[in-house]
Amino acid sequence: MPSNNIFIRVGTSIVEIDRIRRIARNPKFLSKYFSADEIRYIVNHNLSPSLLAENYCAKAAFAKAIGTGTRVVPPCDVTVLRDRLDSPFIITLGRAKMLAERENYVFNLSVSHCKKYATATVIVNKNGKK
Repeated sequence: MPSNNIFIRVGTSIVEIDRIRRIARNPKFLSKYFSADEIRYIVNHNLSPSLLAENYCAKAAFAKAIGTGTRVVPPCDVTVLRDRLDSPFIITLGRAKMLAERENYVFNLSVSHCKKYATATVIVNKNGKK
């Protein structure tokens, strides 16, 4: 069965987990970069530095993939959560949601981490169905 999705862009990001561990000590960091739903999820996972780093990377990769950077779409407008199988997914809010709906974007997200680094890749497709 042929796909109706048209590939648009890809964005990727990598960050040192220790860097995120250090800046996460600042309470403003959480409220600036993460949505309320995301903060609840992260708190339920004991403020895991690797989880914070993965989500931080996902937001940077998202901004690269849509080509706007974080000046147009603030990081807190992109929520990264996990489903029951621990697969990450993106929920857009605010400007990110307006852009996604206007352009008919579909986002695919992959995250990973090792001892020192976390990474994320976002692939943006444009849904051919209108």
